[in-house]
Amino acid sequence: MLTYEHHDNRQDWLSGREKFIGASEAGAILGVGFVSKIDLWREKTGRSVRMSLDNNEAVQYGTRAEPALRQLFLAKYPNMCIQYRPFDYLYQEERPWLRATLDGEVYEYGRADNRGILEIKTATCSSRADWKKWDGRVPDGYYAQICHQFLATGFSWAYLFAELTSGTTGNSELRLYYFNARDCYKDMKYLLEEEEEFWKYVQLDKMPPTPLRIGES
Repeated sequence: MLTYEHHDNRQDWLSGREKFIGASEAGAILGVGFVSKIDLWREKTGRSVRMSLDNNEAVQYGTRAEPALRQLFLAKYPNMCIQYRPFDYLYQEERPWLRATLDGEVYEYGRADNRGILEIKTATCSSRADWKKWDGRVPDGYYAQICHQFLATGFSWAYLFAELTSGTTGNSELRLYYFNARDCYKDMKYLLEEEEEFWKYVQLDKMPPTPLRIGES
């Protein structure tokens, strides 16, 4: 059963994040995030505090651009509606430790009972390798985030709407990626198993095992 936990402001929304796994943290558990799995475990067990990225230029731009991109999505797809709950956590009643806050709940006019996920991203691509990560797919960490959001919400489809900016020319382009939960089922199952295992170690206050790196001194 889907549950909404509402908070009145950002400060309240940010408090208590050590008590659950958020969508942006799913990649870390799979080794494709912005922090390592062990660093995430240290944060969840109160051993460390994550460095704030509020002063990071790319993060600041993404925050400024998100409302505009949300409106641009509606302008480009006028048959769609968005409900935005910036300080709500969504989770399944049986898994309150696995939560997500969405950039929007999206649905077609007249079909509010069939809701999907809207995820908004901004990224700078400075090399051919950067662009390749977006070639018919999205970067692994963002895909893990979508799978996590499917698990948290129980929704069956999702859009990722991205503004990609060339680090060479400064030109931007918009891309839309569609995901169906049925197609992601195996990956969602694997992610859930990994998150359940990780959360067990958080509750035990025991460091999870890390893979051996052969050849490193």
